[in-house]
Amino acid sequence: MAELLTLMYRTAILYLVALMVFRLMGKRTLAKMGPFDFAVVIMIGEAVALGMEDTKTPLINAIGITVALGVLQYILTWFNVRWRPLEKLTQGTPTRIIYRGQPDHKRLFSERISHPDLMMELRQNSVDNLNQVEEAYLEPTGKISIKKTSSTATPENGSDSASKKTSPSPKSVPTFKVNAKRSAKSPKKLS
Repeated sequence: MAELLTLMYRTAILYLVALMVFRLMGKRTLAKMGPFDFAVVIMIGEAVALGMEDTKTPLINAIGITVALGVLQYILTWFNVRWRPLEKLTQGTPTRIIYRGQPDHKRLFSERISHPDLMMELRQNSVDNLNQVEEAYLEPTGKISIKKTSSTATPENGSDSASKKTSPSPKSVPTFKVNAKRSAKSPKKLS
């Protein structure tokens, strides 16, 4: 029974320490996790788990490792925001994988993205055909960002021009011309 109480006590302390460390690391680290951020979160989890499970390990060691990892991650992200070359080194850079509807097979291969995986990501972004894509990038977080061609832009995919409501200009009022063969809508200019 005493061992159970010791484990519960250690768990509660390390839980609070981990909570404070993750709050210190900030929302950006957890929301946009790059590979290195992910590795730090796993290391913190391992340090906390070791301190909770192994009663032979002093509690202060687990707390120290957890706090040290959190502080180091905070310092690294602070420098990343202020010095772009360091951010490129630690977080990576986006890789263009599609340009004007044409996939870059060499880059897809080097990033280990199969054609079915690429098509799945495109479908999740409401893209049915590669010709609808102006550019697509594999971001450092592993997500694919897509810029659609202007002819396929809709308000759902973030096109500013398509999301703005426009009213007809006062000099251009739609009228209908009736022709014996067909009817067509054309603007008639007012003077």
